[in-house]
Amino acid sequence: MALWRCNIQLAIPEAVYDAIPAAKKLAARDAIRQLKALAVNINEGLPNRENTTKAVWQKCYHDEGANHPPCEPEQDI
Repeated sequence: MALWRCNIQLAIPEAVYDAIPAAKKLAARDAIRQLKALAVNINEGLPNRENTTKAVWQKCYHDEGANHPPCEPEQDI
């Protein structure tokens, strides 16, 4: 079976993200959750299984210099 496979990784500055209206953020979250509910793992039950049902976010500090705090844990969307 052919699959539509999508990987999206976005790093949005916190001030920019905070400026997005709450309704727009909720709509994006809901759309991601709806797509995630339709997703399947590739090669489920086999040794070469791929987790292709993952949608997570985290607060990242990598852009804050050499002594940045650790990134926060990933959270499911």
